[in-house]
Amino acid sequence: MRGLRVHITGSAAAGGDDALIAAAHSFVRTLAAETIAYGGGLVLGAGGEPRNETGQPCIFDWTALEVIADAPDPAPGWPQLRPERFVAVASQRGLDKIPAYRTEIWERCCRRSDFQLVVAPPGWRMAGIIRERQVLRGDILLALGGGAGAEHLAELYSDEGKPVVPIRAELGAYNHDGNGGSRFLHARAIANPDDFFRLRDGAGSATAHISNLRLRTDTDTGAMARQAAKLLTDLRPRPAFYVRLLNTSHPDYPAVERFFRDVVDTVVAKRGFTPHDMGRGRPQAAFINVEIFEAIHRAGLVIVDLTGVRPNCTMELGYALARHRRVVISARKGTQLPFDEDKLPTYIWEDTGTSAEHLEEYRQWFDRNSDLPPIVE
Repeated sequence: MRGLRVHITGSAAAGGDDALIAAAHSFVRTLAAETIAYGGGLVLGAGGEPRNETGQPCIFDWTALEVIADAPDPAPGWPQLRPERFVAVASQRGLDKIPAYRTEIWERCCRRSDFQLVVAPPGWRMAGIIRERQVLRGDILLALGGGAGAEHLAELYSDEGKPVVPIRAELGAYNHDGNGGSRFLHARAIANPDDFFRLRDGAGSATAHISNLRLRTDTDTGAMARQAAKLLTDLRPRPAFYVRLLNTSHPDYPAVERFFRDVVDTVVAKRGFTPHDMGRGRPQAAFINVEIFEAIHRAGLVIVDLTGVRPNCTMELGYALARHRRVVISARKGTQLPFDEDKLPTYIWEDTGTSAEHLEEYRQWFDRNSDLPPIVE
């Protein structure tokens, strides 16, 4: 989980069971602390805090923000190369609704060196726009209760190829909408876990893990939060899809193959991604072009090597850039790039020297250029 942001979302109906709502807040509090301890970050909302008749908060953002405010600044274990460990996304109208009793917590969060506030343009307050901005910053979604909003976020995260972990809880939704929020998503996840997340090899059954994530009034919330945090650490790293020369008869193929096997594979794996090299695994679709573009559509990272300047590679690069994927471009020295090298940062490599030299040089370049903002946001 180190270097990944967990987006905690959901709500509870105002008329819900007070003991269950209290258990939900206890779970969120411990989960937020465990996430930080594992080196992870958080994505949350910011604004008002609706409460029920007994004074119980019906949303969980402020419970997690309390944990952030109390954490060391900066919280340890976060990669220095990735900015903003904790991200709050809000509308300007939402910020106006921050209650006075939360002002001190909010000010402490805003003073942190590892905290970022993302605010929608003036007059924009559509919940869907806020969610889209949260998905851009989040890496994993954890849903607890809620309704249509939690379900919409699950769709957005799944479309990006990001894991969704729903908790079964009879909390209802503050807005009384949707199909059941995390309870509905949990039932779907048990039936089709691969549609929600995948685990590392050797981490056990995804169905068995998800079936245990059930919150009741008698639940040991600390133990369950630690179990959920451990599950998040066992998620399979997001794929790094390779766009590269695959024609074995091309004169540059042996050098490209060495570059990827000796250098790229190692750096990509050390930076928390699963290499996805087309043609080396079991096909997932009947037509390779469909599989390629589906893989790019949901990839966490796209590695594009333009050696040989194949038309398919440039088309796939264009799709990755349009999809706002994280893209790392390279080419063998002497390649005539289809664009000026200074317009899109490109690592130029040579098939000489030692693997150790290439590894260190590529690692440094990768760290500087693998998390650049999209061309247009």
